[in-house]
Parts: sequence; structure tokens; C-alpha cells
Amino acid sequence: MAATPGSEPGTGDHHRKALAAAPHDHGRKALAAFLRSRRERADPAGTGLPQGGRRRTPGLRREEVSLLSGVSLTWYTWLEQGRAINVSPQILLALARVLQLDEVERSHLFRLAGLPAPEPAERSLEVPDTVRTFLAKLMPNPAFVIDRCFDILAWNPAQESILGTALLDRPRHELNSAWMLFRVPEIRALMPEWEREARWMAGLLRQQAAYELDNPRFSELVAELLETSPYFAEVWETHDVVEFRSSVRRYRHPEVGDLEVSYVRLALEEAPRLSLICHFAEPGSESEERLRGLVTHGG
Repeated sequence: MAATPGSEPGTGDHHRKALAAAPHDHGRKALAAFLRSRRERADPAGTGLPQGGRRRTPGLRREEVSLLSGVSLTWYTWLEQGRAINVSPQILLALARVLQLDEVERSHLFRLAGLPAPEPAERSLEVPDTVRTFLAKLMPNPAFVIDRCFDILAWNPAQESILGTALLDRPRHELNSAWMLFRVPEIRALMPEWEREARWMAGLLRQQAAYELDNPRFSELVAELLETSPYFAEVWETHDVVEFRSSVRRYRHPEVGDLEVSYVRLALEEAPRLSLICHFAEPGSESEERLRGLVTHGG
């Protein structure tokens, strides 16, 4: 029988090992190439180094990167050569600073090194104008923008039509999905499955709490709910955690009756601490017709 590729003794094992190592090798080579390109692009004038005569090559020398980052020259050279060496987040941050990387480049550097990208620097929680325009374009589908504490930062008229006075003229710290669900009687009256919604929200908060340990706003929200909502305190103590998943929500609206809508959460790349929640009814359904009527009447 003619031999087929990989049929020689040991060839299959060798091929599998090579494939398993390939991504790691590729990552080291990509990391080396990226570091070299950023070093050659870096502006020596922005490093604080004494400026001498004309340089023969653009960017920084390896010796200068070593000096400014506190990394040994030999180790940094090996890194640029793609050698199999371990690198810590602290060293990568030092190199990112010296090489004058922006936030996107810094995240890319960490990923090439096989490490999770650091959290971006705190940004303003202002809702970008483009997102506000998108909210308006989603009409007649109710939609709103929240941050990681579930504070509601913007909404469209359809969302206003659903929640009515429960959303309008409310103090800033009360414009929060969790706070309103547990504390506002009008919201509870709108939701025939309020208990299920409340347990789900508590699970979302419990899951998010692990990411917001140093966030005073989040701690303040949970403390207030524990103090003022016995049901929240009860379900919080179960330590149940859930992830956000698209699902169906039911409303019992005083003007149009029962509504059944699906909802999704969209990440906003230009505002990574914010999310957009959009509700929509099944096309051609009675809920869609009622929702359109409610929005038209409210407008």
C-alpha cells in the first residue's frame, strides 16, 4: 500500500505537536515585530533623553528602551528576537509607556503576549452624539443606554412611553434600572412577572459586583437597596449570579394592555463602559401594533 502523508512512524505525532506550538510561536514573532515597529516609530524627543546630533536610524535604540523601561538590554533584545521568554504585565506596561503606545496599541501588545488587556483608563460617561442619534433611529422600539452600575444615561421617546412618569422628573441617582425595579411601585405594576425580573436583576448585580469592587457608586447602590428593599436583601443573600442574555419581557401597560417584547444588549465600542438595551416586538404581532399605537399616542 502506498504511503500517505503522515503515515511514517512518528510523523503524525510530530505534526500535531508542531500545530499545537504554532500559535505560540506565531504570537512571539508577532510580538517581536510589533515591538520593533513601535520602537522605530517612537519619538526620542518625548522620552526626556538628552538630544544629541542627527540619528542614523529612526526611533529609539534598544539601549534606550532598556534604560527607560528598567528592563535589561539582553532580555529586551531576546523579546524583540521572538525568544520563548515569559513577560509580566508590569514589564509590558513599562514598555508601552516608553514606546508611547496609545490605548489600542497597549491592548494589542498584551494580547500578543498572551495576557489579558488592562482595563482602559476611566473615561467620561457622556453618551456620544452618534449613540443618541442611533437611539432616535430605533423608534418605535424602546431603547436606553446604561453604564456598568445600571445607571440610565439616555433613552428614546419609545422608552419614555413605556415607563411614563416612572422615568420622567426623577433625581439623577434614582435613574437606575435596578433602583427603579425594586423601589418604584409604577414599575412593579407594569411587570406581571416582577418577581422573576427582580431575581434576575439581583443576579446581574451580584455578577457585576466582582468587577466593581472599587466603584463607590456601585457599592452605594447595593447598600441602599439592601437597606430599603426587603425583597432585594432576601435574594441578594442567595448569592445567585446570572449573565445578561437576550430574552422576552412582558409589560401590562395601563393604556394599551399586555405587551410582549424581546430585548437585547449591544456593546458600544466607542464607549466601552456603556451598553444599549433595545426592546422590540415580534413583527406582525399584536404587541407590535400596540407598541406602535402607544408611541404614536405618546408622541
